[in-house]
Amino acid sequence: MEFEEKNVVLQLSNVLAMTSIESQIAVLFSNTDCISIALYAVSQDTLTLSEPRIHKVYSCKESQVSAVVAASLITVVTPASFHEKCLSRCCYSSNVLHISDELFNMLFGIDLNLSRCPVMLLGGHSGLVLWLPMKAAIGSSPSSVQVLCSLGDSLVHILTSSVSNDRESPHLSYLVLIGYHGHVLVISSDADGLMPSYQHCDILGPVHCCISFDSSYILYSTGNELYVADVVQSVKSNQHGSVKSVALGISGVAAFSSVHSSGDNKMARCKLPVFCFSNNIRARYIAFVNE
Repeated sequence: MEFEEKNVVLQLSNVLAMTSIESQIAVLFSNTDCISIALYAVSQDTLTLSEPRIHKVYSCKESQVSAVVAASLITVVTPASFHEKCLSRCCYSSNVLHISDELFNMLFGIDLNLSRCPVMLLGGHSGLVLWLPMKAAIGSSPSSVQVLCSLGDSLVHILTSSVSNDRESPHLSYLVLIGYHGHVLVISSDADGLMPSYQHCDILGPVHCCISFDSSYILYSTGNELYVADVVQSVKSNQHGSVKSVALGISGVAAFSSVHSSGDNKMARCKLPVFCFSNNIRARYIAFVNE
């Protein structure tokens, strides 16, 4: 294997987060009075970056910039059909989630779906969740940052879930927004499949890190305790208020990752969240096996 090194200088200060999909890169950064996002298009022939298209996400006071919680997150959301094409073409991406085409069309419009344009979800001020189409990185027509909803909390995690429902509606797609103080907003389609449905619930906070598994459950850490909760099932059962969380008796979890096994054995049907500890250099894993 040969490595080729090229120096690329991004004239951005105070970078908060980065993500990419296909030939586009998004960089979230702060300056003296606002949080902004810079979108670059990468030339696949020369591996050079285009001039950035910079969008102001929201204004903030200088004293608040270093303490912004919601800004350090960029999540790219694609429709399921786009995700399937990406898999067949072996394209690379980072921090990308997918939802059903129907839910994507309801939330962001069928035009973005037909043009195969992913969207970015960002945390805004006052608990707002914002979105911006990735096509804003190219072309001459600027796209504005738009409001998806109000979470009423600092956005720290976004998860998606697709679960079986019944023969008439075999798969329902959910977009789950989780706030630092435990506020959860689950977005899906309504009973008629014509409009988005917004359902609020709560889990124990503060939520430091979170991951989903088995298309329904979430595993999250408050720092003092590790919990597992079935948020999607609670929503399907029309349960409101606090979602039951089961403590696992593990503290100090600071970050998660996950892998999928392959093969036909029992372990191949489970997802293995790997959690890291902040108080020492250790990592443990726990397996959730589908019976």
